[in-house]
Amino acid sequence: MPLRRWTRGARLAYAMRNPLGGFARVPAAPAVALRDLWSGNAAGGEQLVRNQTLFEGTQRPLIEGEWDNPQWPEAYRRWLQGFTWLQDLRELGAESARIKARTLVAQWMEQTPAERPISDPSITGARLAAWLGCYEFFAASADDSFRQQLMASLIMEARSIMALMPEEAKGWRALTALKGLLAVAVSLPDYPEFLTRYLRLIDTAISQQILPDGGHITRCPEDLLQCVRELAEMLYILQVARVPLPTSVLDAANRSAPALRAMRHGDGGLALFNGSCEQNPQFIEHVLSRASRTRVVAAGLPESGFARLNNGRALLIADAASAAPAGYDGSAHAGMLSFEFSSGRQRLIVNCGSSIQRGWAEALRYPAAHSVLELADLTPMRFDADGGISQKPQVTRQTSVQDGMHCLSMTHDGYKPQGGGLYSRKIYLDKDGTLLQGIEKLEDVSIPVPLCIRFHLHPDVSIEQEEDGYLLHTPEETWFFWSDAHIEIEESVYLGQGKCEPTRQFVLTPAQSDQSDEDVHSSPEIAPEEEAELATPPDMPEEQMPAVPEVGSGLLADPSTPEAHALENTLLPPPPVPQAPSKPPIRWSLSLKNA
Repeated sequence: MPLRRWTRGARLAYAMRNPLGGFARVPAAPAVALRDLWSGNAAGGEQLVRNQTLFEGTQRPLIEGEWDNPQWPEAYRRWLQGFTWLQDLRELGAESARIKARTLVAQWMEQTPAERPISDPSITGARLAAWLGCYEFFAASADDSFRQQLMASLIMEARSIMALMPEEAKGWRALTALKGLLAVAVSLPDYPEFLTRYLRLIDTAISQQILPDGGHITRCPEDLLQCVRELAEMLYILQVARVPLPTSVLDAANRSAPALRAMRHGDGGLALFNGSCEQNPQFIEHVLSRASRTRVVAAGLPESGFARLNNGRALLIADAASAAPAGYDGSAHAGMLSFEFSSGRQRLIVNCGSSIQRGWAEALRYPAAHSVLELADLTPMRFDADGGISQKPQVTRQTSVQDGMHCLSMTHDGYKPQGGGLYSRKIYLDKDGTLLQGIEKLEDVSIPVPLCIRFHLHPDVSIEQEEDGYLLHTPEETWFFWSDAHIEIEESVYLGQGKCEPTRQFVLTPAQSDQSDEDVHSSPEIAPEEEAELATPPDMPEEQMPAVPEVGSGLLADPSTPEAHALENTLLPPPPVPQAPSKPPIRWSLSLKNA
């Protein structure tokens, strides 16, 4: 590996030799007619025709010949250089769109091989697949010179992928790079080295990221979607070219598709964990239909670290594991034990989501952006400057079902090194899916620290206060939220759909210490067998409280007295430090009032 890194520049220079004018034969057209599987956005195509780009809701000018700019966000640069926007021009379908597509591809090819930004093989792979997938739209009717240059560029840039892989791309982006290499391999069968290298690399690329339960190693549902998408495209390319399917690709698609289905809410969008957004439900369904013919939903995701409770119309998805391994934890959130809850097609309790904007992206990684416990200014994870995680908590989970009722128990010790103790969360979902109950505990606390538990609400949910709780109104149902803790309503944000939407959140804080036991335990929602577990520990009798030594007692000598000088060199035992008791549990429930 070190030798390959040292020779990287030489390998790239060799790969980017133009085959035109040499001894190599450059075919006039692809041997296989590939078709891009995904729909584009005609509005985006119209913007391109007008020399504008529309990406993630932001409009930017399209400047001729400008393919890189240090001021651009990373995601925008990848999108522009990846040429996936050819789908948008094809969707527009007008002759002006065809001409624009051809013009932009020609401008890219006008760059000398040394000028082309090809250092990222995943962007190159996306570009090659886009060129071949939209070839019939923009290139088939072009003149011979354009098509010859395009075929030569395909050869050069496919060689650059071979020169840079596997070191320069990992995760689902490694699959994107290999997809582009595969597309060129089947389109130019006179270059068998492309297919040979693809088959040599694909097994490892899959085994490094797709877990036994079908989940993705980053624990980000959106990364899993991208992974399934790349596998679906590979299967299509292999089938069209009549190339025998590698077992690893077919097996990975059959495992990951059920896992992806398990990470969808009733509205068809993705759950918001570790940097994911909802994504378009129709697109997700299209990807799944291409990846696997079965419609199986994974019952459990033990290796991925997610718990899924589903009864009736109710669905709860919880983050029940620690961060991904080093190297794959760049999008990890400190949202361990957080959950999202939906009923039918309506999300009720959510996490805040993610963003590609730097400030938002960082803020949304902290516990406050999740439906979970938060301890003052403490964080259960330590984020490195490069975005990785240096301090990862231990997380446990246990699920059970009794008489149709689901029980999920989870703990994490992320706050323990800072004195915050062990956080445990127990959640029950009844057999009809009409009652969700929770018990939150913080044990072995060694420092006094304020805590709160946040429940972020979806923007479609409206709140109405009742005497002993709050009604949550959705377009189809009304739910009732109760807690024995103090409930405040605060502003929140929701970025699940790629934009920042205002919403509300419930913030639970422990009830006053002088609240009577009868007040604390009077709610009928919690099962009777939990009463003993929830009993508030009695106050410590005064005679058992550790005495605070007084000045002059021998432990804390008055420095003005002679005794203090005699004690200067005496090793004294430290005064006893009273340990803060475990926090009383907080209970809450969410029950369906009417549908």
